Amino acid sequence: MTRKPQDRPRLRGWGWLLLAGPAMAADEPYLQLEARLASEPYQWTLPDGEVVRKALADDAARIAVERRDGHDEYVLELLWGRFPVHVPPRCWQLPAASFKDCATVGPREESAFQHEQRETLHSRSEARRQIRNTRVAWVFDELHSDKVANLLEQAIADVRAGPGPAERPWAPDTFPCVRLPAELAAAPSQQSLPYAKLNEGDADAVATYAQAARDGNWRAGAGLFGTMMADEDWESAQVIVGWLLHKRVPAGYNKLADLLAAAGQYDGASMDPQALTLALRMRAASLGDPLAQYAVAEAWTKAGHQDAAERLRACAIEQNPALAR
Repeated sequence: MTRKPQDRPRLRGWGWLLLAGPAMAADEPYLQLEARLASEPYQWTLPDGEVVRKALADDAARIAVERRDGHDEYVLELLWGRFPVHVPPRCWQLPAASFKDCATVGPREESAFQHEQRETLHSRSEARRQIRNTRVAWVFDELHSDKVANLLEQAIADVRAGPGPAERPWAPDTFPCVRLPAELAAAPSQQSLPYAKLNEGDADAVATYAQAARDGNWRAGAGLFGTMMADEDWESAQVIVGWLLHKRVPAGYNKLADLLAAAGQYDGASMDPQALTLALRMRAASLGDPLAQYAVAEAWTKAGHQDAAERLRACAIEQNPALAR
């Protein structure tokens, strides 16, 4: 049965090699490949895609071909390209070794395998673009893009200025254990959301998170931030940080520290980069963010402030028991 062009066999990976045909007989007509292409997989087809023969080039890099009555046009398909081949009837009457000089091989075209790979890459790229857009587009219904940079700049300025008049000094021995404000603590946790599928890049999970964040769940926004960081989508991550700061969520300072640590330090800061990152986490911790409290406690442990670190770590775990695991 003759296949339509769109039904042309596709080379899915290397699996079709398991079905490769028999070795070449001594008297079979053949085309000659370069010596380095010995054992190269190939298909000898009609222009409509019907496979006449599929096999491997022999040890001498010869490709055995077969005649199909009534046809002068064929296609030699390799993994790295396909070649139209014109074979006048007289070529089939020649000795096998003379066939290659009689047939006319046209210029290389994209192979079915290459086409499939290109289409797959394009599909994945488009899916990734759509996911990236879904993760961040909802923010701009609430926050203009021009305000994001201002919010990040203001956060940097806040920590450079140090604690405000109503705040206690940010020293390990006197650092306060503060809980999140009740309205922020009441936000649904990510356990109520498809967290595992989000990290797998599932489009429906991304949309669910985006809708939850649009509805005001700051933890959903923080979850989206995490996937952006894993994806090195720094530009979108900045937008989420701006949104968290706009919503006055303490985690905004901690996420900004994550962003600066991963994507490069803030060019305009006069503080030491590590000091700036720690100061951002301390600001978040002083406002009750448990992840920031835990991160600051870890930094204090390394700095030798063991007692202060244990107190702040316990404070963080009291709010978020998962941190103890």
